Amino acid sequence: MDKSVQPELPLLKPEVYEEVAAVIHEMGEQFKNLDGPQPITLFDPDEPAPQYLGEELPDWMIGWDALKWYFETPERFAYVDAMDYYPSNIRVRSLAPDLALATWNVKAEMKFKNGPPMGEKLRANAVLRKTKNGWKFIYYAEAPKSTMTYVQDMYKAMASEEFKERFAK
Repeated sequence: MDKSVQPELPLLKPEVYEEVAAVIHEMGEQFKNLDGPQPITLFDPDEPAPQYLGEELPDWMIGWDALKWYFETPERFAYVDAMDYYPSNIRVRSLAPDLALATWNVKAEMKFKNGPPMGEKLRANAVLRKTKNGWKFIYYAEAPKSTMTYVQDMYKAMASEEFKERFAK
């Protein structure tokens, strides 16, 4: 896991990091398997109003009906050939003994029918609750980089390694 980049955060116990990071990695595996269990299974079933915001959505999805539509409607997947979700740079902070805040980066790749493969880099954050069945999401949100940040990253990537080395500290 990404423990090597884990900054010190308040109240964090190593096992909380490991358990929460495992849930985030499981979410990535479930997004990849379009025919298997979907990430809705990683939400706390006792949460009365789970919240989810995918970067492609115009607004928050709040409540089980909205999440079930998003994760369990076959028509949503009819146009998708493949979806990959790679979390990295996971950071976890304990908010209370049974609550944790996690932030991480995502490399997402998708292939829609009749379209080219595409990829993007996102940032995600979530609040998870410790339940009798392990840590479960109660809140999840993705945030794409702004247009300006994408353009800056693109220009940085165009500089040759030799040129970058001249300015390395």
